[in-house]
Amino acid sequence: MENASKALIIAGAILLSILIIAIGMYIYNSSQNSIAEAGSQIDAQERQNFNQQWEMYEGRQSGSNVRALISKLASNAKANETEDSRLPDLVYNADGHNNQTVTSSTTNANINGFNTARTAIQARHQYTVTLELDTNTALVNRIIISY
Repeated sequence: MENASKALIIAGAILLSILIIAIGMYIYNSSQNSIAEAGSQIDAQERQNFNQQWEMYEGRQSGSNVRALISKLASNAKANETEDSRLPDLVYNADGHNNQTVTSSTTNANINGFNTARTAIQARHQYTVTLELDTNTALVNRIIISY
């Protein structure tokens, strides 16, 4: 009889331990979901802030605004040189004939490419600016300027 009561006490302790572990796992999983959700909200806000700096130039723009956009692209290339996803390429058509492409990076050739594009855009003309988003990151990855 004494052995049976000890066995019941041990079984109860084991069940109580399992219950405490299950409650701990539930709390852990709940907190992980909250942390992941907060992280995705931060990512969405960062994505929106990055795209917003380019969206203000979208549509029909004067040449001086397009020049400002190209200057911003060049400074963005310097600021984000280590993050390829934050380096939009520039495709421009300054004269209505040939498209030129400048790939964003901080090499001297590409900085010179931005300078060449900036001087090719004439302040007195109107240009159309179109943005293309990357399908994976939803960040602006190409800016197209057409005459």
